[in-house]
Amino acid sequence: MKYSIFIALIQLVVTIQLFGQKHDNTWIMGYDFGTPHPDLGRTVFNFENDSLYISEGASVIDLFKANASISNAEGNLLFYTNGIDIIDASHHIMENGNDITDIDFTLGFSGLNVLQALLILPALGNDSLFYIFHEPVDFDAGGLNSHIPELSRSIVDMSQNNGLGKVILKDEKLIIDTLATGKLSAAKHANGRDWWMPVAERYEPNSSYHTLLLTPEGVLHEGMQTPGPPIDLDHGSVGNAIFSPDGTKYIRQDVRFDPWNAIDIYDFDRCTGTLTHLEHFEVNDTSFLYGGAAVSPDSRYLYVITNKLIWQYDLSNPQIEPTKTLVGEYDGYISYWSNALFGTPQIGPDGKIYISSGVSDTVMHVINTPNQYGMASHLAQHSINLPNLNDKSVPNFPNYRLGPLDGSPCDTLGLDNHPLAGFTYFTEELEVTFSDNSNYRPEEWEWDFGEGNGSAVRNPIHTYSEPGEYYVCQTVRNEVDEDTYCRWIKVDTMVVVGTLEAGALGKVAVFPNPASGQFLLQYRLPGTGAVIFSLYDVAGRKVKEWALPGGQGYFTLPLWGVPKGLYFWVLSAEGRRLGSGKLMVKE
Repeated sequence: MKYSIFIALIQLVVTIQLFGQKHDNTWIMGYDFGTPHPDLGRTVFNFENDSLYISEGASVIDLFKANASISNAEGNLLFYTNGIDIIDASHHIMENGNDITDIDFTLGFSGLNVLQALLILPALGNDSLFYIFHEPVDFDAGGLNSHIPELSRSIVDMSQNNGLGKVILKDEKLIIDTLATGKLSAAKHANGRDWWMPVAERYEPNSSYHTLLLTPEGVLHEGMQTPGPPIDLDHGSVGNAIFSPDGTKYIRQDVRFDPWNAIDIYDFDRCTGTLTHLEHFEVNDTSFLYGGAAVSPDSRYLYVITNKLIWQYDLSNPQIEPTKTLVGEYDGYISYWSNALFGTPQIGPDGKIYISSGVSDTVMHVINTPNQYGMASHLAQHSINLPNLNDKSVPNFPNYRLGPLDGSPCDTLGLDNHPLAGFTYFTEELEVTFSDNSNYRPEEWEWDFGEGNGSAVRNPIHTYSEPGEYYVCQTVRNEVDEDTYCRWIKVDTMVVVGTLEAGALGKVAVFPNPASGQFLLQYRLPGTGAVIFSLYDVAGRKVKEWALPGGQGYFTLPLWGVPKGLYFWVLSAEGRRLGSGKLMVKE
C-alpha cells in the first residue's frame, strides 16, 4: 500500500513538471554596444494567457544571432545568454557566468555569431539544474573560413545564490567534430520526459547526424545516422532547423548563395530518434543571410521565410512542395534606417509566429493565425513596435509542452496527456479568425463564441452579427481529461475614433481608449502615401510620432515614457492633416 502511494506521488510530481511548463514565456532582445543611446537597450517580451506584454530596460549583454533564455514552470525569467555570458533574473552576470565558451572569435562582446548556436533544456530529475548547449565559432588555420568544431555544455544550478543561480560547469565538450552552423533543436522523446537532439555534421557528403538523448542519467550519445540526401555546404550555410510542435517532422532550411534556400523535410521517430528523409526542394528567392522556417501550432503548415517573401506549405499533403502558397510579400516599409525585411522566425507560446526584421530595427512582423490556410493566416508586417533596436535576434526554443506519444512502444512512464486549452484570434471588422493553441494532444474542440453560437472545428472562422465584447470559451478534451480556456474579445466595425478632415476618405480606429502601455491603430485610407501618426500633450507639445505606410495598416504602438493623462492624436500624409482625436493614457 505504501509502495502504491509512493509511485502515485512520483507520477503526480512528474506530471506537474512535464505539463505545467512555461519555460519560453520570457524573451530578451536588444543591444547597446556599451554606449548610452535612446534607441539602444533591452526589450522584454512577456507572454501570459495568450497575450504579449512588451517592456524595456538597460542592456547587460548584446543579443544578436545567438540568443537563448529560460523561465521557470510558472513563466518567471530565470536567466538568458548570448553564448559568452549568462545573465540572471536581476539582469546581472550570474555567479561564475562569464566567459562560458572557450573560443578565439566572437563579435567583440556581442556573443556567438551563429543563429541557433544556443539551446537551453531543463535537466531531468533535478528541478534546479539547466543545461545550456552551445556551439562556438572559430577560424580555421588560414583564418578565412569560420567553422563549428564542437558542441559544448554548461550547467546552471538555480538553487544557488539565493535563487539567482550559479554556473557549476562551463564548456564541457560533448562532441569534438566539425558541425553544421548552428541549427540546435530538440524534441521530446515519446515517453514524454526525455529529449532528442540531432546535431548535424558539416562536411559529411551524406548529411550525417550525431544523435543525442537527454535522460535523468545525463546526455547520452546514441550513435550516428545518415538519413540523406547529400547537402552541399561548401560555401557555408546559415538558416535554421526545427521540429514541428507535435515532434513528427524535422525541417531544415539552409540559406545559401544560389540556390538561395534549400528545404529538407524529414519524418522523425520519437521512440528511436530516427530521421527519415521525405522531401527536398529549393526556394530560389534571394535571402542573403537571413530567413528561416517555422511550423504552425497544429503542425500542419510550414512557413518558409526569405528576406522578401513568406511561403506556406501543407505538411499533411503527401507531396509538400506543390502546396506552395504565397502568404506575404515585403511591402516596401522603411523603418529605423533601412528596409524592414523579413528575418528569423520563432513560434511564441501564444501560438503566433514572430519574425524579426532582417535589419537592425524597432519593428517585428507576426503571423497572427498560422493554423489557417493562405492569407487567412494574417501576416501583419512591422506591426510589433519595439522600445529599442533589435538586430535580427529572436531566442531559440524547443516545444516544452509536448507530452508522451500515447500508445507507442516507448510510452513507458505511465504519463497521460492532459489537454491544455488556449487560442489566439484576429479580427477584421465583424469576422474573427480563431487559431487553436492547445497542447497535450486534444482530440475534440468545442467553442462557445459568447453570443449563442459555437463550433466543433479546430480553427473556426466566425462572423458576429453586431459589434461588441464577447466572452469566448474553448474546451478541449481527449479520453483522459478536458480543459477550458476563456477570454474576452472585442469585435467592432471599423469606425472613426475622432474626426476625419473634410475630403479625407477612409476609416481610422484607435483602441483601447483609455490605453496603458500600448494601443492599436488601424486605418484604411485609400489613395494616401506614407502617413504620420503624432501624439501631443494638452500643452500642444509633440511627445511621440510614428511614420507608417499608406493605404491600410494594423499596428501596435508603444507608449514608452508617456505619463498618464489626456493626449491628442493627429494623422497626416504629405503635409495634409487627415484626422484627429483624443487618447487617454492610464497607468
